[in-house]
Amino acid sequence: MDRYFTFLYVRRGNAGVRSFRIHRRVAAGLAVAVVILLGTAIVTIGRLAGEAGDARRVAALEEENARLRSRLAGLRAEVSDLENRMAANFTLQNRARLLANLDPISDDVWQVGVGGPEPAGPVDLSGSDLFGADIAEDLDKMIRQSELELASYEEIVDLLQKEAEMRDATPSIRPLRGGYLSSRFGRRMDPFSGRITRHLGVDYHARTGEPVISTADGIVTMAKKNGSFGLEVEINHGNGFKTRYGHLSKMLVKRGQRVKRGETIGLVGNTGRSTGPHLHYEVLFRKVHRDPLQYVIPEGVYFD
Repeated sequence: MDRYFTFLYVRRGNAGVRSFRIHRRVAAGLAVAVVILLGTAIVTIGRLAGEAGDARRVAALEEENARLRSRLAGLRAEVSDLENRMAANFTLQNRARLLANLDPISDDVWQVGVGGPEPAGPVDLSGSDLFGADIAEDLDKMIRQSELELASYEEIVDLLQKEAEMRDATPSIRPLRGGYLSSRFGRRMDPFSGRITRHLGVDYHARTGEPVISTADGIVTMAKKNGSFGLEVEINHGNGFKTRYGHLSKMLVKRGQRVKRGETIGLVGNTGRSTGPHLHYEVLFRKVHRDPLQYVIPEGVYFD
């Protein structure tokens, strides 16, 4: 077999035909070299294209990173504003607790278990803090503080509501807007027998028909003729208090009716065992008769 390749080519202008010979090994070597060069070129071009793509991706990531930094800075500013508002609310809440006769919440309790030293300098955004770990901690702290505040406000409201209910249920005004005190609570001479007896209420002398008012909020538990007390109204005010209004000429309420402090419940009269028109008024606390005058708030003292 011939060990050479013979190549013929025609010269331009029909200037003749020329030939040259190349050894087969040389031709094979040239072919391998061409293949290697082409492969190297392809790999190089691919690598350069990949690097260009990576550069574009890096640029996009840096741009997104800058946006995230800006958003985190805005969030930190909002969190800081919320912290300031929470601190102001904490101060206001403690004032409310003092007004309600409750102990203020201490700073240690206000921190709700969140402690540790504060950062000594500016926060480094290049690390994990970029992802807002500090914001998450601050928000978690404020959530727990808001829960503490809610519980505290509920305690304040509950106490004030109970105090208001107790105040409204305490018989602390005169049962008449007119008239005058004619007989006190305690030992006195019975006007019928002339003997010393225990008077379980107080008497107010007034004209027949003078309006009698409820001295506290409550529910009427009796409105009927009751022996020596004549026409009598009894009101249960809750919290252990009851009041009774005797010798009425007319009753303006019925059993089971709810009444408010200052509401007219009857009219002064002379029914039952009585020497003249007047109101017999009793206060019972836990079924024990008490001096009604001990519960009457003096005129001029602010109440409602």
